[in-house]
Amino acid sequence: MGILGINFSHDGSLSYVENGQHLFSIAEERINRTKGYLGFPFKALSYAVDCNIINPKKIDSVAVAINTFPVASAETLSFLLTEDRLYYDIINEERPVNYYNSDLEWKKIKTESQCRAYVVKRLTELLGRHHITAPLFFKDHHLCHASSAYYSSGHNNQKILAITMDGEGDGLSASVNICENGKITQISETDRFNSLGYLYSAVTKKCGFKITKHEGKITGLAAFGKPERAYNFFKNLILVEDGILKIIGLKDLSISKRILNKGLKYFGFNVLSAHDELIHSCFGLINTDLSAGIQNLLEDRIKEIVSYWSKQVGTKHIVLAGGVFANVKFNQRIGELDCVDSLYIYPDMGDGGLAYGAAMLKHTDDNQYNSKLSKLETVYQGPEFSDEKIHECLKKYTDLEVSLSKNIAKDSAALVADKKILGWFQGRMEYGPRALGNRSILATPVDGNINNWLNQRLKRTEFMPFAPSCLYESADELFEIPKENLKRAAEFMTITFKVRKGWLAKVPAIVHIDETARPQLVRENANPLFYSMIHEFKKLTGLPLVLNTSFNLHEQPIVCHPDEAVEALKSNMIDILVIGNYIVKNKYMT
Repeated sequence: MGILGINFSHDGSLSYVENGQHLFSIAEERINRTKGYLGFPFKALSYAVDCNIINPKKIDSVAVAINTFPVASAETLSFLLTEDRLYYDIINEERPVNYYNSDLEWKKIKTESQCRAYVVKRLTELLGRHHITAPLFFKDHHLCHASSAYYSSGHNNQKILAITMDGEGDGLSASVNICENGKITQISETDRFNSLGYLYSAVTKKCGFKITKHEGKITGLAAFGKPERAYNFFKNLILVEDGILKIIGLKDLSISKRILNKGLKYFGFNVLSAHDELIHSCFGLINTDLSAGIQNLLEDRIKEIVSYWSKQVGTKHIVLAGGVFANVKFNQRIGELDCVDSLYIYPDMGDGGLAYGAAMLKHTDDNQYNSKLSKLETVYQGPEFSDEKIHECLKKYTDLEVSLSKNIAKDSAALVADKKILGWFQGRMEYGPRALGNRSILATPVDGNINNWLNQRLKRTEFMPFAPSCLYESADELFEIPKENLKRAAEFMTITFKVRKGWLAKVPAIVHIDETARPQLVRENANPLFYSMIHEFKKLTGLPLVLNTSFNLHEQPIVCHPDEAVEALKSNMIDILVIGNYIVKNKYMT
């Protein structure tokens, strides 16, 4: 049984599951090169079919991560499903004057059933272009989030608590679920007017950044601020009652019904404006203090939610998904709770992960859940390029110095030890927001000033430090990890830990101001080549870790194709490109 999962919300994506096994995932942004692309994965689907990664004849079902079709969202749905229109960031930008959308059928939609029928028609047309004729099945947004975390976790007989949180999806901002014996049962939901995700996005906007893109900057800024004033202002407005987030500030501040009743147009982004007004009511705070107060308060509220439901459900095994859990400090605080024994966050926790969640929901509708088969071992599920393909690409450039390595791990380790900045392009591309050692920029972790000069080269304005990739067996030596079962979350860079005192001065490039780091723990069987490179680096330096950041310029997606990696080298983002078994330099760079 082959199931194609589709997400056409934020981070449009597709996943392919066959007989319960996750075989392929990719985000549209990696192919069309528009970061955080909002809409149907047009080019990703073409790529997967044209390259014979997905065989249309083997697809029995198409699972789509949406299950509500309000009339007010018809125009937005048309935007998301139409390829020949001017793309703009629908969340952060006003519609441009020259906006164009050839599909005006949405104007005829008067009922929710007509809206659903319109979506079915458009999806059928888009899939039909690739000879995919399998029936469509629509799945609830938050159930897809829960599905992605539960089914990939590898948990089998235990009772699992799955918590999802984001801005909103299908009218909800959060859900609580009991997962047991392969089935997911929702036991609580939070509406979109009490959205922790929207609150955090409102702070992001208030600080001058783009929502759904730059929330991580707020997490970084928070460590530099004084939380007391913002924390005290909001603590009586943002509460938890019976395990559910309540934002009473929206009512107390008399936010007008004109704002709250605009409906679901733009998937509820008008609801975000109510959260904006709440955040703007805290006047006079500098960005660092506002960020610190909201971060600390929401950490406390999330701990209350997890503690409440862990006790109610009677389990200490927690899985998480949804964009809120891209916040690695939230995840650290959850992992530290006494009521948590094991914690797993789906690596593509945002909407990009919905495609896999939808596919697995459809699979378990018809089949028994096999925890061993579906357990996520790696995120290397994207495109790959052979040395032959790479060499064909490199031959196009006359200004490159190319050499073939007999031991690429050993040679690369020596270059990093020599303080070179490496673009590391190997094997199948990762999916999800983190670069985990196949499309990474690597450097030595010993330079405390690297945050300034490397960010300048990458044209980034980040407040978080760069992350380390560390040999799995060295984790306890470097980090204060309160529980053994938290290491699984760290395999995918989804949690922070305190760096041990003896290591703070040794590896300052990967330590934040609060003395934490967001590590990737690299297992040899998960990524043998990357593991070998770090191991060789340890032989040379005594350090069992390297600095790892995503292989991309600011506001661009992680590189996917060899040409994009070469362009990064030519633009001086990196000193040397290590791609397949080739070591590549600019001929004319000193």
